[in-house]
Amino acid sequence: MAFPYLRSTVVPLAVAVAAGIVIIAGLTAGYYGWQLFVIAGLVGLATGVPFGLWNVRRMRATPPLPRPASPTMDPSAAIREVDPRRAEPYPPATDQGRA
Repeated sequence: MAFPYLRSTVVPLAVAVAAGIVIIAGLTAGYYGWQLFVIAGLVGLATGVPFGLWNVRRMRATPPLPRPASPTMDPSAAIREVDPRRAEPYPPATDQGRA
């Protein structure tokens, strides 16, 4: 079995984000005790782990985006690949050069 790199990255990130939200909200509300950080850790684990696992499943179920036909998405890329010294500028934007 391969090491689950995606899950081991997304789940701790989701836990840290959830705990960070609770810490920021608690500090903003004026709570400065150690209890705030314990509660933030528990809330982070309780909400971050299921959300992270759900997010990993969703990411794996989504098909990848198709790759573009050309790396540069430029219609004259083939000409420049044959002769790279021939510089061909991009066409100007529709509103460029008009006052």
